[in-house]
Amino acid sequence: MYTKRSFIKCCALTLVVTLLASGSIAKSCLWKVTSTTGTLYLQGSIHVLAKESYPLAPAVEAAYAESDVLVFEVDMNEMNKPEVQQRIMLKAILPENTTLKDILAPSIYQELSTVCAEAGLPIVGLEKFKPWFSATMLALVKLQEMGFASQYGLDTYFYDKATADAKPVIGLESIDFQIDLFDSLSQSNPDDFVAHALADLSVIASEMKAMETAWRTGDIDTLGELVGKGFEGYPKFYKTFVTDRNKHWLKTFESLLEETNTHMVVVGAGHLSGKDGLLELLKEKGCTLEQL
Repeated sequence: MYTKRSFIKCCALTLVVTLLASGSIAKSCLWKVTSTTGTLYLQGSIHVLAKESYPLAPAVEAAYAESDVLVFEVDMNEMNKPEVQQRIMLKAILPENTTLKDILAPSIYQELSTVCAEAGLPIVGLEKFKPWFSATMLALVKLQEMGFASQYGLDTYFYDKATADAKPVIGLESIDFQIDLFDSLSQSNPDDFVAHALADLSVIASEMKAMETAWRTGDIDTLGELVGKGFEGYPKFYKTFVTDRNKHWLKTFESLLEETNTHMVVVGAGHLSGKDGLLELLKEKGCTLEQL
């Protein structure tokens, strides 16, 4: 005969067994990649997270501890230098005697101005910046309102750990390449770009929470869907920002797998899924992948 305590214990055990059977426990956005010559860890990242996103899964911390070198999209040592921040700002500024109001349609400019005011970011502070930079600043303010910030991003977390532990840090691409990549965003049709960015902001709360949940549980399919949704109507940008970079990075991955050091590669989680994602590309190269 069950007592109340034994019944509760039985229910708890049943729940644990069910979760284990469904694979929702002990899975993260981390893969162990093994080739005939070496091993690396591939960690999907979200560049802005909340303080509550930590602590990380034990498997992630264990992979970091085992790794000799940390690899990010860019060399974080370089990114934090004042001269690099200055280069970013110079790229972000509009030509002399030109403002956002000059290059955007009146209706789009008014909508942007309204959303900025609602976020506590007066449009006057963004007038001299290009649409891509203005949209990025607005998105960061919105995310900060939700508790998400770059200071809690996975890249920052691991970079700080690597610095404290004196582990080498390298980048997959140059900082100038990434600056030019973002600078290309709103060059062709600034009105269309800003309209799309504002539409994304209207659903950023629900989608960011969904992305954080999918990332935490290693739900790579949902992550891929959410990232793909952000590029709807922009196949050229998806190719430039995701597909082409994945193929370029793959060459570096092959080199890393030939080294004796163990590397932990931390890149945006949106680069992992899909037929052109890093996971499939690595499988095609004959690597064995294990989700941890």
